[in-house]
Amino acid sequence: MKKELKYIILIILSSLLSAIAVQGFVEPAHLYPAGFLGLSVFISNILSSFLHMNLSFNLIYLILNVLSTFLVLQVAGKKLIIYSVLQYSLVSLFISIIPKFMLVDDFMLLSIFGGIIAGISCWLALDANASSGGTDFIAIFFSTKLNKNCWTEVMILNIMILTLAGVFFGWQDSFYSMIYQFMVTAVINKLYNRYNLVSLHIITDKQCEVENIIFKTTNHTATKIDASGLYSKEQKSVLYLVCNLYESQKISSGILSIDPNAFITETKISKVNGNYHQEKLQ
Repeated sequence: MKKELKYIILIILSSLLSAIAVQGFVEPAHLYPAGFLGLSVFISNILSSFLHMNLSFNLIYLILNVLSTFLVLQVAGKKLIIYSVLQYSLVSLFISIIPKFMLVDDFMLLSIFGGIIAGISCWLALDANASSGGTDFIAIFFSTKLNKNCWTEVMILNIMILTLAGVFFGWQDSFYSMIYQFMVTAVINKLYNRYNLVSLHIITDKQCEVENIIFKTTNHTATKIDASGLYSKEQKSVLYLVCNLYESQKISSGILSIDPNAFITETKISKVNGNYHQEKLQ
């Protein structure tokens, strides 16, 4: 129950920060924000400029998120969907409540700090087993399928959208928006570690207890190698596995709590090919 309450608080905070980023940074600087928010603004402006249709980008944003929800259902559980729907619904609500404001009359500063705030918003949502919807759903889908962090690829997709925006509406706003998008992606890549994989080599003489910790944390096992110390001649077990950074922290602390003499090394890896299982998002 405490965990669920924590998630809801993080989602509310994430939604509030996202709305602040839009109303206080994106709108005053005439930026196109990251993900489906940016695509929604782009579509809304296209409809207004060329077809004289005044369709709110808020409505377009909701429609796009509902469509992308069906995609992520293939790799995630219902809780992720429910929390994500709550997150982007609250974003729409907060945007309608919070008035537009402008802290500084400098589009570069608005682009940089708006991107940082939006990136933190996305990270909080992801940390709460949710997402901000839209292209985050796409990133989660491909990151799960490919066993690698795909937020940079999503940034490239967004830059392509912003390039189109530059062609139709002018390059200054488009370039500032690219800076904004880069900051969003940089914050997510720095703070969100689920798809940042590492390999662990664990030397221990408490193999069974360590195996239980690994399985409980990752829902998969490890490869065991029998070994012995060159100096002590004592028999040891070397366990090798791949997990994400979140899991590695839990595994290492759990092992050291039962075997203070365990020796653990951690190496970053970029991608895994083959039979690797990462626990499904709930």
